[in-house]
Amino acid sequence: MRSLLLTGASVALCLAASAYSAAAEDTIKIGVVAAESGSFVSAGHTLPAGVSLAVKEINDAGGVKVGDKTYKIELLKRDDRTDVSTAIAATQELVRDDKVAAIFGSESHDFTLAMAKITQPAKVIHFAGNSTLAKVLNPTSVAPGGENHYLFQSEPQEFQRSGSTARGVLGLLEPLVGHPLKKSVVIVGNDATGQFLTSYYVKALKAEGQEVPEVISYPPDTTDFSPFLTRAKSLNPDVVHFWYNGDSTLTALPQALELGVAPSYFLFGVDPGIWKERGLTADVPVAMSCVPICWGESSNANAKTYFANYFAAGAPKGVTSSVSLLYYDYVHFLAEAWEKAGTLDPDATVAAIESLHHKGVVSDNLSFNTSHQVTHATEVCAAAPGGAITCAMQQPPAEEPK
Repeated sequence: MRSLLLTGASVALCLAASAYSAAAEDTIKIGVVAAESGSFVSAGHTLPAGVSLAVKEINDAGGVKVGDKTYKIELLKRDDRTDVSTAIAATQELVRDDKVAAIFGSESHDFTLAMAKITQPAKVIHFAGNSTLAKVLNPTSVAPGGENHYLFQSEPQEFQRSGSTARGVLGLLEPLVGHPLKKSVVIVGNDATGQFLTSYYVKALKAEGQEVPEVISYPPDTTDFSPFLTRAKSLNPDVVHFWYNGDSTLTALPQALELGVAPSYFLFGVDPGIWKERGLTADVPVAMSCVPICWGESSNANAKTYFANYFAAGAPKGVTSSVSLLYYDYVHFLAEAWEKAGTLDPDATVAAIESLHHKGVVSDNLSFNTSHQVTHATEVCAAAPGGAITCAMQQPPAEEPK
């Protein structure tokens, strides 16, 4: 990985200092780099779908008025095939050859860091829906002249997402279970991302007063969860949290229900729409969370119209379809920034983004903090025995738990 990052950085230094482009036909080019094939495709295919819908809406409404000109947006999509070398090559092409003004993606933290080595020296505005960019985004690195001045994180920080999720899960499950929930066991895929995200989620559970006696890890390709579930049952939990991989949790839950592991469960990243379309049932309460808003059932008034348009445009109904909202709003946000700045100049555009409060689907008041990170709520739902589903938007904690 290190050698790949250095390769990306070296090539970036050879690129032109600025790549923003408005062609003679008054078109602004933007790019999206995402996994439309390979192992990340479940989340990756939502990025171009969300960005494409926003671009269509902007162009259908007449375009973007920048100063005394009106521009249409041209979207250039690149499949990184869940391969970081391909993501680097695609980003180089978009910046160097196509001279895009902005890039959206990718869905992976490491891929985004590699891409930023190219976009930032070239002064290309870069939006990434990764909750883990705090290690490179801070007031110094995003200040004018900083190494990540043009990079924006369009998903809340991981302690915020884990915190709002944990609070929402426990708040919805407890009245359905009928007694206080005191002990949680987390079951998670044993890979780098699972380990990293779990460290935040366990802290969030403990901040909500939970005893977490053990985190049970399983190999990522597991299909028989019985040994891990038997271990979880022996710990007598009030809740078993199937964390991180939504596809794996849908395999594990039926086995857990058959073994009677716990009086309640949580499935991370599983939308109530999937629950209903697959005809899933349980004789105990099951909570689900969406990143950030659920498409199959939602308490958010803005979500119904968005998802109707999103699926009508041909996007598939998947476990992670709502991830598209980590990108859709920010195309509109960027267009508003260009109009406010009155120019496509990247430095003026960044200044406009930093000062804007944008009304989006995810929130009526989207804005970036001094580290270029956004904050908004996460939606959590719970299916009661019998099938009734209740959803609620949960605001994140203000500070990271110790």
